[in-house]
Amino acid sequence: MKSIIQFTSISIASLFVITGCQTGQGPTTPQTTMISCQVPTLAAVEGTKEAQEKGGVEISIVPALYKGVQKEKKTVEQVKPPFAALILVPSETQNSQVYVRESTIPYMETEPSRLQFTVRVNNKLSRVFRGQGSVVQFNVGGKLIPFDKVDYKEFLNGIVPPRNETEFTIYGPTLDLVQNKGTVGIFLYDVVTATDVAGNVTEKQNYEWYFSYTTQLAQQQAEPKRKEGFIDSDAYHRAVMRPSLQTTH
Repeated sequence: MKSIIQFTSISIASLFVITGCQTGQGPTTPQTTMISCQVPTLAAVEGTKEAQEKGGVEISIVPALYKGVQKEKKTVEQVKPPFAALILVPSETQNSQVYVRESTIPYMETEPSRLQFTVRVNNKLSRVFRGQGSVVQFNVGGKLIPFDKVDYKEFLNGIVPPRNETEFTIYGPTLDLVQNKGTVGIFLYDVVTATDVAGNVTEKQNYEWYFSYTTQLAQQQAEPKRKEGFIDSDAYHRAVMRPSLQTTH
């Protein structure tokens, strides 16, 4: 009996004295639940060219591939111990132990969690290409997305040597701001394609792409889990203060 109590105070991952099984009962069938999420698909609208060349700078945009990823949320709560658990642990030890229930709840989440595109810049010029000064704008369902919900710093700080090609990633709004069906427009404004000998900008170009946006339901069976037992009181308080999320591949 002493070894069980010592074992349960080692770590929160293995400190449970399981009380849900009783002798004389056969194996139980795992209870499963259906988890799901909406997974987007983006395809170029007819007439939109993936690669567009202007002023010697060819830029192409490719949307991210989205998928549903199973994850787990764990919660720990203090509950009243059953009689079977009380008789296994000496009363003097119970003073430093807390009887808890740990629940593991599966769910699905879409990744990436926001609009995301790979921008490929093919610099055919004899000088360095710089993204500095460019502006990236998203239009979703006919509405312009505020700049604070767009992240294109990687492209803005990008440098592509002459006769070279480099990829950058730009990020749009989170998927919860996008409807399940519609059109997504991406615009690159004021892309510098020419300068004079002093380095002054003499030519800028604009690029634009349109993608149809649809979603499909991704779902799968998953098994919620629950276990109960005594744990060290300090471990219990740490668990309550630090709820965990665990990805399952």
